[in-house]
Amino acid sequence: MTFGRNFLPGPTGVHPEIMAAMQEPMFPHYGRRMGELLEEVQPSLRALFGTRRPVFAVTCSGTGLLEGAIRNAVRHRVLVITSGFFGEYFARIAEACGKDVIRVTVPLGRTVEPDQLEQLLDGPQIDAVALVHSESSTGALAPLADLAAVVRKRPDVMLLVDGISSVGSMPIEMDRVGVDFMVTSSQKALAIPPGLAFGAVSERLEARARTIEDPGFYFGVTRWVQMAADHQVWETPALSVFMALVHQVRRVTAAGGWPARWARHQALAARCHEWAARTAGVRLLAPEGRRSPTVSALTLTDRDPYQVAEALAEQGYLVGRALQPIHGPLIRIGHMGDVETGHLDQLLAALEALLS
Repeated sequence: MTFGRNFLPGPTGVHPEIMAAMQEPMFPHYGRRMGELLEEVQPSLRALFGTRRPVFAVTCSGTGLLEGAIRNAVRHRVLVITSGFFGEYFARIAEACGKDVIRVTVPLGRTVEPDQLEQLLDGPQIDAVALVHSESSTGALAPLADLAAVVRKRPDVMLLVDGISSVGSMPIEMDRVGVDFMVTSSQKALAIPPGLAFGAVSERLEARARTIEDPGFYFGVTRWVQMAADHQVWETPALSVFMALVHQVRRVTAAGGWPARWARHQALAARCHEWAARTAGVRLLAPEGRRSPTVSALTLTDRDPYQVAEALAEQGYLVGRALQPIHGPLIRIGHMGDVETGHLDQLLAALEALLS
């Protein structure tokens, strides 16, 4: 597919320069060069997460780090906000790890609000709150800073955040806000191929992880933190994807750093939202003020979304569909990664022609 026509909510399109960087021959991952490259990208990754803590890169999907979050932070019980497909996914991961899960389900397109979370935390004792920051199945963005402020009132409750489709698209400020475990992965706003997941943890979560009876080996937080701090890897990494990361960090730095990238994501989201507001037969699922900068879920009131997505695909455009039938007649437009304004304008023009 031609670059600039992939509007999936992930995996996003990969810039030709990044694809070229992945062609480099293999080299020793325990050697000096690997250490130097890990050291090179670490400051940029910390700025991406808004943390002074080490950011670890692990060869797995985001699911692996979500499991790591549960295994290293939850002794017995976790409260999981399920606001869409991936909130429920987080809850299922926790159950598979043998934890007691309290689900809090909010309507599709909505997010839990701080006053609601305040009341929920007056219920049964829990070890952690787990939530999805940007729910890419519905296009909803949770008010992370406000929710974190509620959780921080309970010193023994950790905040575990799936930032898979938000990190890289907007300022996160993990330390200032008070997130204990933040997770993202390579194939979303970072716009490199799937295969790497990135995470950072607070000091208090790392301290709790040391007391957990069975955090596992591969998914042990203390090991990840130490590796990142020492600019080392233990397991064999996805070297080609890692080289894509190194090159992407260099590209982002040369183009004005993360703030410039965040601003572009906001502009793309605003353009998509404005188009949806003026286009007949289209409605944004998430309400104003709770919309993700990376993905817009559009309800089509007069057309079959499957047929629309198929017609777009015939023109070379990829968009997402509803992940479950209960989500309704949706298409999902991913406007993240290296998508530019011109790319999005072409898609919206093609979509408008189909809907007219």
